[in-house]
Amino acid sequence: MIREALSYLYVNAKVMAKEGKFLSSHKWDDLWGCVSPGEIVSLLEGTDYFPYLSEGSLNDAIELEKAVLEEYSDTGREIANIIPKGAQQLKEFILRRWDIINLRSIMRGIHGGFGKEQIMDSLIEGGEIGSNLLSSLADAEGMEDFVALLENTPYSTLSDSMPKYNETKNLYYLESAIDKIYWTYLWQATLKGNRIKEFKEYIERRVEVQNLKIILRAKSNKMNLEDIHAFLIPECPLLNDILPVFDEENISGIIALLEGTAYFEPLTSVEQEYENTESVLFFEDMLDRLVTKKAADIRKKKPFGAGPLIGFLISKDVEIQNLLAVIRATEVDLDRESIRELVVRK
Repeated sequence: MIREALSYLYVNAKVMAKEGKFLSSHKWDDLWGCVSPGEIVSLLEGTDYFPYLSEGSLNDAIELEKAVLEEYSDTGREIANIIPKGAQQLKEFILRRWDIINLRSIMRGIHGGFGKEQIMDSLIEGGEIGSNLLSSLADAEGMEDFVALLENTPYSTLSDSMPKYNETKNLYYLESAIDKIYWTYLWQATLKGNRIKEFKEYIERRVEVQNLKIILRAKSNKMNLEDIHAFLIPECPLLNDILPVFDEENISGIIALLEGTAYFEPLTSVEQEYENTESVLFFEDMLDRLVTKKAADIRKKKPFGAGPLIGFLISKDVEIQNLLAVIRATEVDLDRESIRELVVRK
């Protein structure tokens, strides 16, 4: 235990210093009221994001978003380079996440009909996929070409979702598939070998939440199990009672099957809001809160080992999600309360 604590001393000191620079609640109160990129830029002065901001960020939400992601990438690589040798799964968690972010950007660019230069400009350095392959992917003539180039990579199974994409031209099918690839890899890796117990608990929570989001949204949209089965992350015991009766049960019935788990009471508490609005965002928000709660619990349980590092990675991810939500809201003229609904509560 002492040896483990010593191995995390440097990286934990580094992340604790960075946590002191997280955006404060007062700053968030001001950010929620922003209606332009320029207002957001002014509020980011003095933060770790400010050195990444260019003049273009003042008027262009896309430029501002890229600057925020560049800071996130640099932070991730800095932490990845000092992670103890016994915690390589955390390094994989960071680097593969950037592969997913870049692959999503390329898919959206191809789907939107953007040229290679515009797609390449949206990519952020930080993952494991080499620059040559990223360049080839950005230059793909279409989605079929893009998926074909991923053969012999961990993302080759994207091809299984191409029929649905071709049929509907809905990017949801490919984005859901790539999320499944990411979380399935991490989940299966944590089930094997000598893995950090706290990290396994976190990945288990993320896998369960990812699956529940898919299930609840599918029930809300009156979809069948056949429509979503390909996107569910396998080897998730939480689903053992749900999948056999998925097509027969409504949302209330699905939630009732979760009794005795960490999800039953939180989801039940917002069931009336769902009934009033038919919006699954209430369920998804509650599930996101359970993820951040798990991070806080891990930190308390393991304050001298992997806990602070895992807590930092999760908290940083939440901050980035929320900041991007505020930035994107300036493009569609959302009011303050609507923006609040987009963010993940800590």
